[in-house]
Amino acid sequence: MRKLIVLLTLVAIFVAAAVPASAQDMEEMVHIRVAHFSPDTPAVDVYVNGEAAITGLAFPDVTGWIALPAGTYNLAVAPAGTSIDDAAIGPADFELPAGAYLTIAAMGSLESGSLAPSIVQEDYNELMGENARVTILHAIEDAPAVDILAGDMPVAENLAFNAYTTLEVPAGTYDLMVVPTGETEPVVIDLTGTDLAGMTNYLVAAVGTLAEPQVVAEATYMGTVVDLAMGNENFSTLVAAVSAAGLAETLSGEGPFTIFAPTNDAFAAAFEALGISAEDLLADTDTLTNILLYHVISGKVMAADVASLEAATTLQGADIAITVTDDGVFLNDSIQVTTTDLEATNGVIHVIDGVLLPPAE
Repeated sequence: MRKLIVLLTLVAIFVAAAVPASAQDMEEMVHIRVAHFSPDTPAVDVYVNGEAAITGLAFPDVTGWIALPAGTYNLAVAPAGTSIDDAAIGPADFELPAGAYLTIAAMGSLESGSLAPSIVQEDYNELMGENARVTILHAIEDAPAVDILAGDMPVAENLAFNAYTTLEVPAGTYDLMVVPTGETEPVVIDLTGTDLAGMTNYLVAAVGTLAEPQVVAEATYMGTVVDLAMGNENFSTLVAAVSAAGLAETLSGEGPFTIFAPTNDAFAAAFEALGISAEDLLADTDTLTNILLYHVISGKVMAADVASLEAATTLQGADIAITVTDDGVFLNDSIQVTTTDLEATNGVIHVIDGVLLPPAE
């Protein structure tokens, strides 16, 4: 599993000491994440208000979203293993306004001396119908201005380095290509067969160099973790269980929540192993609630942070043991995390191949 360090989860720890998140109204919060889009810059350490908040954020990683109290933050970025005195970016104050969704990206080149932060203000207003919204960022410093074509139709034109544009389109499959402005060839990046899901915000960044271009794509479902599960046919048993336990409203709240979500096949295997039916479990709401809360962690814990832990305390109260092997990440020694970082507005879902059973009291 690629090691992804989530800077902003630790930023929240610094802020929480002064301003408890539960005391903040959502309109007073800002959602931020950090991206490392400088191809010749090694892994970096990031300092928040003078403190080393995280180490080892590497190209081309992007952290998950986290909500923080709006306000002014002093940030600095230095090569990994050095100190704030060696900062290549900052220290500088950043004003983070309430209600905004901001991606703070390290852009440019260390060699050319152009390394600098760029702030992408993304549109997270409600989407119409089953539309998708795509923010396209040009982060290849030595590439010319580009057009983005959908088939033969330009959907964005003359997009220069360090510029971005946002499109709202019907969900579907698109043949997207990035080409020099006014041309159809050469194709800088071929995104033929790009699937855009409804009610989802995407950040699509062209990164790297002109000789070796790459694409980074991040998706955030615009509903809650419950909405996200309801829209996935592999979670129909989980959705039925959450509804039967009366937890849908709770998990649709502000959160954030991290959910280890068993698939329908995982539930079926558990029912067979336990010698019970789905109907039996759904009728026993006390046991059902106990089991479901054992799959939920308070806070938004992205995949790499899960992999860095030895255990995590659940809303049920007991801990889940976390083990990382060459084969992947396992919970309680036997249940594997199979898909990670399905983001929603109030948390994240990680898919697992079994049902976690809390320890007997």
